Amino acid sequence: MFNESTKGEKMIKYIAHSKKWRDKINGNTYFSVQITDLKNNETTKVPFQYGYGDHFKSITLNQLCRKDNTSKFSLYHDFIKWIDEKDCKKKDVLNWGGNNES
Repeated sequence: MFNESTKGEKMIKYIAHSKKWRDKINGNTYFSVQITDLKNNETTKVPFQYGYGDHFKSITLNQLCRKDNTSKFSLYHDFIKWIDEKDCKKKDVLNWGGNNES
């Protein structure tokens, strides 16, 4: 699937799938992310939080660095398949990050 490498292409090790919701009343954007480690078939959830644009990418990279106790983003960035799903419902974004809607 994604982890098969061909000549000249980098091997995908992670899939980072973000879901975003925009609070139309206040104009704020929120996201949550699920990061799948293709080697170990483990999924890490990044909870619902404020952030717009590509902010979810830096949070994802921070999460991976914390998990592996390193500070080198470059170890991960080129090996991630990014999926950015916009215009989701708030409850879907909350659930995606493992939060319960209050």
